[in-house]
Amino acid sequence: MDTEKAVFTIKVQIPNGPGLEIAHDIPVHAYGKFSAVVTAGATDMPVSLPWGADAAARFLVIKPAKAAATLSYKANDSASTEVFVLDGPHVLCGSGAVKLLAEQPLKLFFSNSGPADVAVEILIGG
Repeated sequence: MDTEKAVFTIKVQIPNGPGLEIAHDIPVHAYGKFSAVVTAGATDMPVSLPWGADAAARFLVIKPAKAAATLSYKANDSASTEVFVLDGPHVLCGSGAVKLLAEQPLKLFFSNSGPADVAVEILIGG
């Protein structure tokens, strides 16, 4: 039985234009929050997610302290050609969204071609 839930509340508004609000709860059995510092010049710096191969992630949030086109990551395999640019927070809400990265993301490989270190916060649950 699920005893906790992750609560997502997202609002996107264009001034004097359209907007969209989303409120969504995801039941969770377990979750983890941690941070890493991606050093300037890093290539494929591994960050293991506190998640077992037998557990299904239902959400994943990756929030850089300073978003930039020079900050990116890959999921599960540093040799992957699929690179996700972290030019803003990534909020993957639902197991279907998490699977856009990988069937089961267990490790992220961060790269930072920028001139400064960047702290990244990660929240995962399922």
